Amino acid sequence: MNKKLNSLLISLIIVFFLCNFIVNSEILFNTFFDSINLWFTKLFPTMFVFFILSDLLNNYHFPLIMKKIFGKTYAKLFKLPKESSYISFLSMTSGFPSNAKIILDAIDNQIINEMDANKLLTMTHFSNPLFIIYTIGINILNNKKIGIIILLSHYLTNFIIGFLFRNIYQNNDNKKMITYKPSLPFITILKKSINNTIKISLNVLGIIIFFSLFVKTINLYLNLNPFSNLLLNGLLEITNGLNILSKVSFNIISKATIATFFISFGGISIHLQVMSILSKRNINYYLYFISRLLHAGISSLITFIILINSY
Repeated sequence: MNKKLNSLLISLIIVFFLCNFIVNSEILFNTFFDSINLWFTKLFPTMFVFFILSDLLNNYHFPLIMKKIFGKTYAKLFKLPKESSYISFLSMTSGFPSNAKIILDAIDNQIINEMDANKLLTMTHFSNPLFIIYTIGINILNNKKIGIIILLSHYLTNFIIGFLFRNIYQNNDNKKMITYKPSLPFITILKKSINNTIKISLNVLGIIIFFSLFVKTINLYLNLNPFSNLLLNGLLEITNGLNILSKVSFNIISKATIATFFISFGGISIHLQVMSILSKRNINYYLYFISRLLHAGISSLITFIILINSY
C-alpha cells in the first residue's frame, strides 16, 4: 500500500511540473538556457582542467608517491589504510562528486572496504580548488585572496572531520597493496580522460538544469523573499545558489561566509550524485549528511573569524 501511495504521489508531482512547464514555458526556457550558460562559463572550465590532470597523475602512478610520503601519518591520524591517502589527494584535485567514483574504484579493487569508504566519504568532500579560487574568489567576490581563504577553510575542515570521525568504524587492516598497471601512452590516457570528463560534466549539467527548473517552479508559487530564495537554491544546488549570491547586496564577509557554507554542505544535488555512484554499496547516508552539516558549520565559522579580523 505504501509503495502504491508513493507512486501515486510521485506521479501527481510529475504531472504538476509537466503542466507548469506548459503554462510557464517562456520562464522555464529562460531558466534552462541560463543554467547552460552558468555551467559553461563558470563550472565546466574548472572541471575539465582538473579532471584531466587527476587522470594523468593517476596514470603515471603519482598515488604511490603519495602513499610513501603520507601513508603512515595518514593511517595514524585517521585510522585508515595507508592507501587511502591517495584517495584524499585525488579528491582534492578533482573535486566532488569525483571522490565517490575514486572511492568506488578503490572498493572494487579491494584496496579499502565499505567501512573505510564510509569514513572517507565524510572527509573527502573537496570542491574543485580552481572553482573556489576562480569562480567564487574572482568572479563572485572579486577578491582572489578571499577565495584562497575559503579554499583553506573548506579543505582544513575535511581533515578536522576525518580526525573527529576516526573511531566511528573499526578499521580492518587491508594488507592488499595497490597494484599498478603499466602506464598508458599519453595520447591514449588524454583521449580517455577527455571522454570521461565530458560524460561527467554533462551529467552535472543535467542535474543543474533539473534543480534550476525545480526551484524556479517553487518560486513561482511560494513568492520567496531574496534571502529564502538564496538559501533554498544554495542548499539544493550550489552553482545556482552561488550565482544568486553574486547578485545580492550583502557585504563581502557575509558573502564569503555563505559561499563557504554552500560548498561545504554540497547541496542536495551533489548528495544525490554521490549516493547514486555508490548505490550498490553499503553506504551510510545519515553519517554523510551529518558530516556535511558539520563541514558547513565549521568551515564557514573559520572563514568568518579570519575575515572579521582582516577587514
